Amino acid sequence: MPRTWIAIDFETASRERASACALGLAVIEDARIVEQRDWLIQPPGNYFVPMNTRIHGIHADLVAHEPEFDELWPEIAAYLRAGVVVLAHNAPFDMGVLRASLARYELEPPAIAGYHCTVTVSRRVWPDLPNHQLASVCRHCGIALNHHEAASDAAACASIALRCMNEVGVPNLDDLADELGLRVSRL
Repeated sequence: MPRTWIAIDFETASRERASACALGLAVIEDARIVEQRDWLIQPPGNYFVPMNTRIHGIHADLVAHEPEFDELWPEIAAYLRAGVVVLAHNAPFDMGVLRASLARYELEPPAIAGYHCTVTVSRRVWPDLPNHQLASVCRHCGIALNHHEAASDAAACASIALRCMNEVGVPNLDDLADELGLRVSRL
């Protein structure tokens, strides 16, 4: 039976990896998106760099009454349970935010089965695209995107994976990873 896959996307308040200010996720089961969630997060000290705010529109006043990452972790961790495979577009960034946030709050890492990057997946499926940035791949696939809104980015990442699965002609994402020769990365 295919596993549950979860696409995630973090937005950060500064260059500091542990400065998550938003998280979006999209749950994939039976080769379709079955749930989407998002959270606003107050970063440590509620500190924002103006450049980051210009990118995603999130600012200190917007998250002043939102919980910090450690307060949200039990709810988030319920999704990132044992056996789940995580997807992210530019996974080194998003998984770096997750690692840094867990370390900052001294939280136990989730027992996920591992993760894959949809930048890598899309490069293997559509090698001739001019680039494999999220907006570019979404444009190529006709996927709606409100870029840098965490929930939209996570849903777009999930949709890209599903589109690649259909393009390759396999029934599930586990088979897609096998067909493309992808090795799962570990948290």
